Amino acid sequence: MYQLVIVDDEYTIRDGMCNYIDWESMGFTVAADFEDGKETIEYLKEHPVDVVLTDIEMAEVSGLELAKYIKESQLPCRVIILSGYREFEYARKAIEYDVEHYILKPIRMDELQSVFANVKEKLDESRRMREQRIGKEKEFQEILPELQEQFWVSILVGGLRGRDSILRKKELLSLDFSMDAPCAIVNVTLEMSPDTNELYYQQRDNRYNLMNNIFGVHNEGLSYYPVYLSADILKVIVTARRECTVEAFDEKLLAQLARKKEAIQTLLTLNMEATVEARFSTITDLAENKYSLQMHAQESGHSRTGNTRSIRLVQEDYDRLQQKYRLLMEMISDGDFEGLEELVENLIYEFRSFPLEQVKQFMVDMFSMLTSRMMKMGGSFWQDVKEIMDYQRVMEAKDKKRMKEVCLELLKQVIAVMENRQSEVSRNIIDRAAEYMRQNFAGSISLESLADQYYLNPTYFSRMFRQHMGVTFTDYLIELRMERAKELLRQGRYKVYEVSSRVGYTSDKYFCRVFKQYTGQSPTEYSRSRA
Repeated sequence: MYQLVIVDDEYTIRDGMCNYIDWESMGFTVAADFEDGKETIEYLKEHPVDVVLTDIEMAEVSGLELAKYIKESQLPCRVIILSGYREFEYARKAIEYDVEHYILKPIRMDELQSVFANVKEKLDESRRMREQRIGKEKEFQEILPELQEQFWVSILVGGLRGRDSILRKKELLSLDFSMDAPCAIVNVTLEMSPDTNELYYQQRDNRYNLMNNIFGVHNEGLSYYPVYLSADILKVIVTARRECTVEAFDEKLLAQLARKKEAIQTLLTLNMEATVEARFSTITDLAENKYSLQMHAQESGHSRTGNTRSIRLVQEDYDRLQQKYRLLMEMISDGDFEGLEELVENLIYEFRSFPLEQVKQFMVDMFSMLTSRMMKMGGSFWQDVKEIMDYQRVMEAKDKKRMKEVCLELLKQVIAVMENRQSEVSRNIIDRAAEYMRQNFAGSISLESLADQYYLNPTYFSRMFRQHMGVTFTDYLIELRMERAKELLRQGRYKVYEVSSRVGYTSDKYFCRVFKQYTGQSPTEYSRSRA
């Protein structure tokens, strides 16, 4: 029920509106009533209210002044003015203060019901959007640590470059470091003494949690970000949260690493080695330095130093890569390892003119995107996939042949995980897709756009949708739109073209044809039969 406050200085009218109108059937409950706007303002300061129904003329604070207060205070409640006055000035002021409706006395019940049905519909829509936003925010917060780690993986292997790109991701992922402060890469290994702790920390999850606890906290102006390039290779990126000199950063970092090593040795009898592998003036320098896309090409008859060239991706290359990524997801979902091997072979061949280091970056980006897509699918299985992602093996490949072998080995392991969890994977994708359709069916929505969210081929996505939902994508979308259209027509307050627009159709004629096919009646006939 939505909370309603009634304000009128005439007791008889106020009492009648509170007690003689069936507010509950309209979705409202009278939370309080007052004889003046002044008392109402005090109440609004302490209590959440959805709608204020107020008389326009009162002794101390009028209904318009109350509406003005609500607007200026940005309170999330709607105002309906009740008045016996017909003057234009009142109506003009009501519009100025965002008053929802202006009802004249004496009250006509059909008008009152129509007004509150309209307000309830708007409140319902606001609530749906708010719940959807909260749900997305909660989902984002749940995977934020993984997204942050993926950010640093991209930085390390050269998948994210340029100050603007890094800054946008930094702000999106709430990372606390200065773009213009020093940073470093720290290589971390754990050596265990032969006691009970050794047995405990030999288990991967326990070791992983320990390292995250050691380096997942920020100390005295420095931020630590653990990044696993494989299950056993840990790099920690350390950044300063404020600008400082490289010397000051270095002194603070070495002191903190020494304290961490001492604490681990004293408390857990574990020997941890943490050595600074490289230092950089800024995070942009780190991203540009690690794997440069610049290559020196030796032309016939010229020395290596005599000619340089840079190979860069153009939009056509990116579009082709996107198509390959979609096909990759489809093949993994189908367990088509033979087709997957051919795809990887083809992908490497397409970029045969690029240097080995750049093709490595393409492959790491592919695996990074694969992990991100697994996150979007929901469930916990993507954590198993994350454990498989050994970026270090890709980066250590000596040639393209070995790199292809490594990529296929990793993808084969991913397929094994997917095969074990296939039902969960598919169900999660379709559940999320169906929920998205329920929330957005009134907008522009298509099979292609929804399949694209999961990097799936539309034909494959359509087949999976029908398998799990029992209906086709198109039939499910029509059902959502037609059921909503029936609700709106039963209310009797909207013209056919308005209903058509509200449920996602741009053509009234097409809407009427689909509606008749779905219900056996035209929209007008349906509306009249329910009147």
